[in-house]
Amino acid sequence: MPTKQILVNGVEDQGVPGDDPGLLLGLTVFDTLRTYDGVPFRLLQHLERLERSAEALSLPYPGRVALDADLAQLDMSGDRMVRITLTAGGNRIVSCSDINQDRVGASVRVRTIAWSPSPWLPGIVKHGNRAVWELAAAHYQVDEVLLVGPGGQLLEANRSNIFAVIDGELVTPVSQGDFLEGVTRRAMLDAANLSGLPIRECQVPADGPFDELYLSSTLKELAPVIELDGKPLNGLGPVGERLWVAFRELVAAETEPGR
Repeated sequence: MPTKQILVNGVEDQGVPGDDPGLLLGLTVFDTLRTYDGVPFRLLQHLERLERSAEALSLPYPGRVALDADLAQLDMSGDRMVRITLTAGGNRIVSCSDINQDRVGASVRVRTIAWSPSPWLPGIVKHGNRAVWELAAAHYQVDEVLLVGPGGQLLEANRSNIFAVIDGELVTPVSQGDFLEGVTRRAMLDAANLSGLPIRECQVPADGPFDELYLSSTLKELAPVIELDGKPLNGLGPVGERLWVAFRELVAAETEPGR
């Protein structure tokens, strides 16, 4: 099988119509999942979030039968990433490629930027216009930007959720519908609870001070922050290491063959 596959409406090597509003206006939603040793991790949660995103923006949703048929065509053996994109024109694009293992757990440099969530574009939606934050990260020459709400609290990063250790306590921003709750974020919370690692969802001040700071996502798992707004941070610390070990144990349990 090819190292990368792209399906458009279930067909390989097929284009998207040029008048699709998804192309013309950026009206798309998407979700990215990954496999571990050929087993998709929390597939149902990803598909449910994709459906919620489509409904929130009134985009056509193809249904599970069509998506399951697309996924069945993919070579998901080993460690692979799968991205599903839905457009306002009713097209679906499904791609599958190898995981970049260099990104998993890699240290990152970040910068905070002020952000006011849009009243007409819910923060819980994984939409294509999130790419504007990629431009901000490129402008500041960092790996990601951290979005800071009107009250000075951390919300999320442009590709990730946020975990922090403040005064020895592991915390993560509490959602009030103003940011995207990642599937990996939920898995980290579950892993912490299952392993007995105390964790709290709360308002996290952007100015810390942070003993440890991390970003979490499907493709990076848990990435230690080594620089915030140009100032060095500690990187991977003891609390984050415990969280990552707990997450890996949860992944192993949930992706065990035949489970």
